[in-house]
Amino acid sequence: MAMKVNDHIIPDWAIEGQAQSLYQSVAEKMKGKPQEVIQMAAIDMAKDRLIDQTLMSHESQRRKYEVDPVEVNKQMKRWVRENGGKKAFESGKHPVIKDKESLRKEVINQIQFNMLLEEESKCEPVSEEETKKYYDSRPDLFTAEETVSASHLLKKASTEDEFSEAKDAILLVREKLEKGADFTELVREESDDAGNDGNLGEFGRGRMVPEFEKAAFSMKSGELSEPVRTQFGWHLILVKERHQGKLTPYDAIKEKVTEYLTERRKDATFEAFLDRLKAEANIEEVSGI
Repeated sequence: MAMKVNDHIIPDWAIEGQAQSLYQSVAEKMKGKPQEVIQMAAIDMAKDRLIDQTLMSHESQRRKYEVDPVEVNKQMKRWVRENGGKKAFESGKHPVIKDKESLRKEVINQIQFNMLLEEESKCEPVSEEETKKYYDSRPDLFTAEETVSASHLLKKASTEDEFSEAKDAILLVREKLEKGADFTELVREESDDAGNDGNLGEFGRGRMVPEFEKAAFSMKSGELSEPVRTQFGWHLILVKERHQGKLTPYDAIKEKVTEYLTERRKDATFEAFLDRLKAEANIEEVSGI
């Protein structure tokens, strides 16, 4: 169904074309959902986007922003280059941009949108006090994750009989280690995953299978684990070093925090402006177009 924004009609084909270009990104955010549901979400997003673009286009035209023809040509060439080149452009397969004139119109609109965005995003600068308050309230955002440096020795298994044999074997290896055998040498001699001498490097949470992670992050530096069963078999884990998460000092991060808060304030300012445009507009669905 087409949309009418004030006196401007957004036809079905424009909405369908925009939805087609958005479908993949929507699908990635809605993994596991039925195709019909994803398609409906893409259409709704396409309608919202085209309504916003129409309102912004009308407003930017009302303000009579002047656009530099040289900049238009430059951005048109860039668009063609970034979207498959001249042959792809001339094929007319893009869901929205069909020819040179539609591309020129799109580029001009985008330039004008950016001018409108810059003008209506102006806001009060973020103060030092606001930056420090946000930093103090969200230490989770500025604390480096806890990590572990470890090596492992693995006896692979896939069936229950193999798991039983692998456990017996890993227990014998552990006895050798308790008697003073060198971990690296035993990895080379006994492990089914001896690459890089069993060294797994430094890793954070969420990088290893749950059973392995739970064991590794419960251990101290220099500690050897009891046998750990995972989907791969039985492991012995040697934790070489633990790295506790450290809070990044305020002075080292404050510029980035201020930049983030500024962009967030600009976005909110522009969204409020766009909401006012919508509230003042006559927006409705129309059929037969």
